[in-house]
Formats: sequence, structure tokens, C-alpha cells
Amino acid sequence: MAFHLFRKRREEKEPESVQEAAEEQTEEREPEDILEKMAREPVRVEKEKVDIQNDKARLDYLERLHGAIREAKAQCEDIKFEYGQVTSYLKDIQLIDQAPIEEKQALYGAARRIVDLTEERRRLQRQKYKMTDAQKRAMENYETVVPEDTRKLSEYEDYQVKIKNDLRQLSSEKNLLLADKRDIIRRQRTLKTIGKCLLAVLIAMGAMLAALLFCFRVDITIPFVATVAFAFVVAAIILNEARKNRIDMVITEKKCNRAIFLSNRVKLKYFNNVRTLDYLRHKYQVRNATELDFVFGQYLKAKKEWARQRESTIQIHENHQILLQELQRLGVKDRDIWFAQANALVEPKEMVEVRHDLNVRRQKLREQLDGNTAIMEECLEEMEKIRDKKPEYAAEVERILSQGPGIR
Repeated sequence: MAFHLFRKRREEKEPESVQEAAEEQTEEREPEDILEKMAREPVRVEKEKVDIQNDKARLDYLERLHGAIREAKAQCEDIKFEYGQVTSYLKDIQLIDQAPIEEKQALYGAARRIVDLTEERRRLQRQKYKMTDAQKRAMENYETVVPEDTRKLSEYEDYQVKIKNDLRQLSSEKNLLLADKRDIIRRQRTLKTIGKCLLAVLIAMGAMLAALLFCFRVDITIPFVATVAFAFVVAAIILNEARKNRIDMVITEKKCNRAIFLSNRVKLKYFNNVRTLDYLRHKYQVRNATELDFVFGQYLKAKKEWARQRESTIQIHENHQILLQELQRLGVKDRDIWFAQANALVEPKEMVEVRHDLNVRRQKLREQLDGNTAIMEECLEEMEKIRDKKPEYAAEVERILSQGPGIR
């Protein structure tokens, strides 16, 4: 407790120049560094500098915070659905692993025949179609949603370029605004220096005129009037320039708040977009939408070739039914996916890879879910700080939170 109090006092006494230097160092980082950092770790919401006592500014700020909460929660809902599917697959693997040996003999027999027949077909097609085993498994597991995911992946990639451009533009705009603030502060300091110099000159002139009046009995009316007029003119100029600087500073601060608000929104979109791209690419084991489209095309051609091998297909189907029955007997929920992963049922190493792949996918979803949850909590914490200041603020916060979905 004592350490926090000491640190608080030290921060309160920190010179403005030091604070400005820290702010400049943070804000003037290269956009590429910011993008790289956000791709590695959850985004942090940058707090805006808002005059809470200004009703319009306060309400607009609360609306923006609530909008961020709604957007993050919508992302969480989509992530939870996919997370539930991955978790269900992992539970099925656990049921299979824990089943008694005698109950798994028929399952392994059907799986072995499926693996052998599939390997025979694969040997015929290996020289014709370009796709890895991991990509083939992904195509078979998610064949019905590959076209939609291809379209989504292409849109996310295009959107990624736009987001990067927006972040670069916003970063440049913030740097320009910071430069404007430094220029205004520098001009204000110059005016203070000029004012001090003018005061020193006036004191010197006053002392000199007083000496002429009392020591030499010289008429100082004209010099005195000229000095006063000069001082009045220079003072008027200084006051006018100071007023302009204050107005420019207010305008610049508003522009900075706007840039921060837009930057927060773009950072949130970038965080979710990067994680979604990463997840889809890992899901299909591809580098981009073009490769996914190509692999899917190869898969469709291979599928037509497989259709010609009727006898083999019939045998595989029969063993597939046996496999499904055995899986159902074991209580496995998602049974169809094991047809494409039958090799994992007979090869422990393959099962380890499948479990690792599902764990990696679940971890990626958890990181994205935690990031969005943290954003909601930070925004709500900021709203709670405003709520606690005055009762009327609390009523505004309650009204805004009740307008739509959010966290309470």
C-alpha cells in the first residue's frame, strides 16, 4: 500500500515534459511494430482523454465503450460455438482411449480395413493430385463448409490489407497531431519567454526614466508615454497569440481523442481478423485462400476418381458403418469425422497428432476468447469508473447498458 501511494505521488509530481516524452515514445512507434505486437498478444484498449463534466463528450464516450463491448461479445458468441465443437472432439478421443480392449477389437478391425483400402486408393492418386495428408483430412472433414470458408478467408485477407492501411494512416495522423501539440507548447513557451523579457525591459526602462527624473530633472513625459504604448502593443500581441494557442490546443486534443477512438476500433478489428485468419489457415493447413481453393479443387477431382472405384468404395462404406456402430456403442458423439481419421484409431502417433491439433485449435480459440473478454472487461471497468463519480452518471451508464447486449 505504501509503495502504491509513493508511486502515485511521484507520478503526480512528474514534470509535464517527461510525461510528454513518454507519450511521444508510445505513440510514435512504427505501425509495423504495433501490428506485430497485436498479432502475438491480446489487444489493449487505449483510454481516451475525455472531459467527463462535458455532457455530450461523456455520453459519446460511454456509447463508444458500449459499442466496443457489443462487438467483442458478438465475437465471443461465434468463438464459443467453434470451441464447443473442438471440445466435443477431444471428449470423443478420451472415450475411445478409455474403452476396454475387447470392446475396441471390432472398432480397430473396421478402422484397419478402412486405412488399407484408403491407402490403396491414395497410391493410385498420389501422382495426380497435389495435396498433403493433413489438407486431405481437412477437406474430408469440412467438405460442406470449405467453399464458404474459402470465401471468408479471401474476404478476411482483403480486409487485413485494408486494416493495415487504416492503422498506418491513423498512426501517421496521431504522429502529426502530436507534432502539432509539441509545436503549440513550444510557441506558448516562447510567448512566456518574450513576456518575461518585456517585463525586464520595462523594469529597466522604468528605472532609467526614474533616474532621469529625480537625478537630472529631465522631462520624461514623451519617453514614458512611448514606453507604455510599446508595452501595451507587445502585451496585446502576446495575449492574442496565447489565446490562439489555447484554441489550437483544444482543437488538437479533440482530434487526438477522435484518432484514439478510431485506432481502438481498428485494433480490435485487427486482433479478431488476425486470429480468425490464423485459425482458418491452421484448420485447413494452407497459407492463403488461393491455396485453399486450389487444394479443394484437387480434392474434388480426386473425389471423382474415387467414385470410379466402386468396389473399393462399397467395401469402405461397409466398414464405415461398422465403425459408426462401434463408435456409437462407445458413446462417441461426433462419429462421422473418424471415417477420415481412421488411421488415428490404429496408429497411436496419429492419434497424438489429432489430439495435438485439436488442442492447438482450442488454445487459439481460447486466446481469442480471452482477448475479447478482456476488452469487454476493460470497457466495462472504464464505464464503472464514470458511474462511481456521480449518481447522474450512474443513471446514464445504466441506460446505455440497457440499450443492447453487453456484460453486467
